[in-house]
Amino acid sequence: MKQNTKDWIRHSAAILLIASSVAMAFICLFITLDIGGGPLTYIGESLSAALALFGIGVFADGKLKDIRQDLMIRYENDRKKEEE
Repeated sequence: MKQNTKDWIRHSAAILLIASSVAMAFICLFITLDIGGGPLTYIGESLSAALALFGIGVFADGKLKDIRQDLMIRYENDRKKEEE
């Protein structure tokens, strides 16, 4: 599976979770004029999951870029030392 497809799936799932939590809040508010414990729990859990999907992806991408840059710098330094 390509990285682009994985990113697309991850972002789509996070956006769907956010949209469903907003829809749940508005539906509960319009029907009962109150958001009870059950819907509030779902809203909190879905927003937490969406945040985790976005946050973990950004963190992992950033760490991989840092590791790649460090390896390239070490490789270039080793290569220069061998040439001398």
